[in-house]
Amino acid sequence: MSNNLLNVIKEVFSTYNYAVNTSQQGFDLLAEKPGNRVGIKLVDDASADDLKTFLAGLNGSDLKVLFITMAGFSDDVKKLGSQRELMMWDRAELERQIGKAVLSGCETTAPAPVKHDISSLTSELYAARAPQAAAPVAKPQPAFTPRKAESVAEDGGEVIEAVEEETPAPVVKKAKPRPVVEEEEAPAEAEGVAIPLHAIPLKVKNQDALKISGAIGRAEDVEVSVKFVPFWKYDYKLDVQSKYKDLTIPLNSKGSRVINAINKQVDPAPTVPAVESVDLPDAPYNVEESVVTEDEAKAMAIKAVVDENTKTVRFKGTQGEAAIVEHKKFQPRPQDVEMDMELVYIPFWVVRSHKGYMEINAYDGKPTKMPIDDGAEIL
Repeated sequence: MSNNLLNVIKEVFSTYNYAVNTSQQGFDLLAEKPGNRVGIKLVDDASADDLKTFLAGLNGSDLKVLFITMAGFSDDVKKLGSQRELMMWDRAELERQIGKAVLSGCETTAPAPVKHDISSLTSELYAARAPQAAAPVAKPQPAFTPRKAESVAEDGGEVIEAVEEETPAPVVKKAKPRPVVEEEEAPAEAEGVAIPLHAIPLKVKNQDALKISGAIGRAEDVEVSVKFVPFWKYDYKLDVQSKYKDLTIPLNSKGSRVINAINKQVDPAPTVPAVESVDLPDAPYNVEESVVTEDEAKAMAIKAVVDENTKTVRFKGTQGEAAIVEHKKFQPRPQDVEMDMELVYIPFWVVRSHKGYMEINAYDGKPTKMPIDDGAEIL
């Protein structure tokens, strides 16, 4: 796992006053503060059996165990974590913790003291394991208070007598104990962000793209982003009847295709209609600029339709005793082609690591056979 990532995790725990050391008992990091020790292990595509083997060597240890991955955990691993009370951070949780640590370091006033020695790294991971500190129980106030009597006893000593107050003190109910960490805000789900773009909707999720990319997506330095590539989508129709002598040759065709507005590659058009506003995933994105103009795309499309519907017919006949074979080409005119064209953007996941590079259609999950743009990549 990248040393850069280890350094980032060190900074996160150091923000909460942990002393962080490296490589003890098979862990990548060991974070300690009075009464709390956390062993941190970075894993990459680990199975439940792998984690069980690792945990078997920790019998009798008082360490809390935190597994961190840059990808995601399988259902079996999540089940194991729940059974063993393990702490597990996937990429999204790690991003939240880094963000909280940065914001915590920017606070100008001291945060409210925590009632127990558990760090406020996350309420979800520590609340179930931390000793629950009960809120202090308010002592009931007496309905009367003592004060000095105006009279003096015979022996000259001071006499204290109980005198009712004018207003009885309210009875305070005993407060129910609750975990202090509940006061911390739970990570709120970020509202979906959308941009106005005439595009095919994005259906394939980040984790699905990583799985489709195979070894590339399992690398520790994997980077994932989305790019919206412009395409000229055209619907065409051709209905022409060509005549030659006493024969009629039909030239009929219709269909839909897309022309890549960057590299001019022609592909079948998506069957799903485009939307006017596309929801963005929690990943970097880029909207590519069109290189091919609408006029250029239309000329390409019409030429392709004309070429596909050009027919060469062979006629046989006789003239006297001689056999005659005649070849006649029938070709539609460009003005015979009815066409509608629009610019539509198609989303693609871009997955790259030191193990390779892959582009995946973010609607149907199919990897591209060649670069979807001009093929140039800056490394």
